[in-house]
Amino acid sequence: MLKRRKSRKRLYKLCASVLPLMICTGMVYSILSIYLHEELEFSISWIGGLFALGAGCGAILSPFIGKASDRIGRKPVLIGASIAFLAVFTSYAFLEELWQFSIIMIAEGISWIAIGTAAMAYIADVSPTSERGQSMGVYEATWNVGWVIGPLSGGALADAIGFQSTFLIGASIILVALLLLTFIVEETHGKKAKEQISNS
Repeated sequence: MLKRRKSRKRLYKLCASVLPLMICTGMVYSILSIYLHEELEFSISWIGGLFALGAGCGAILSPFIGKASDRIGRKPVLIGASIAFLAVFTSYAFLEELWQFSIIMIAEGISWIAIGTAAMAYIADVSPTSERGQSMGVYEATWNVGWVIGPLSGGALADAIGFQSTFLIGASIILVALLLLTFIVEETHGKKAKEQISNS
């Protein structure tokens, strides 16, 4: 019972740390296409291509990112991806050229895959086999909560203060995620970390 309680505590810490990132992404992606089309006058076809570029790069590199999380740990990958997201969402407020967005969308796609891969591996590390489905359901619920709060607030903020300021507010929220990931999420990979989990 104590072991399961500690496993759930680790899960909830991860979810609390990821929630600000999900709120931010919900804010940004609910308005990004509109911003690119209406403010920067990118064609709809090019906007679709930008999102496909990011997703494609993430798909190609996904196995390598998973291997990296096995090698260096889940927490460094989560923190690194959050730092990359901070740079990406800050850049959205200042970039104007299509080629610039092409580069930043590649970084965005890789960051998405890194967060998803490392988080799922983390959940598998901390959750008993009999509870992994439930644990992943809790994590997915966290994503959905963020994507309820994010678009609602993103649309309202963009109407009130403009797109670029909304991007910067979204980026600042990631700082909360970074602090939580750094200070409350415990590493789960590696011999020492697994011994702590098995003995807890």
